[in-house]
Amino acid sequence: MIKNSALDWTIVRPGVLTNGSRTGRYKILKEPSQWRNGTISRADVADFLVQQIESRIYVRQTPVLVY
Repeated sequence: MIKNSALDWTIVRPGVLTNGSRTGRYKILKEPSQWRNGTISRADVADFLVQQIESRIYVRQTPVLVY
């Protein structure tokens, strides 16, 4: 339903979440062929989400976030 809606959406798929600090050095995997398991801190997921408030790069996409 989300993908078929007229809304501007981004579905973020983080790897295994950790309690580490923000590094800003995470990988953003856009294509399903790139997707893989990995870890990422909650702080880095939050960093990505805050950046996406002003950036429209990943609107209507489902990126995977890992280190």
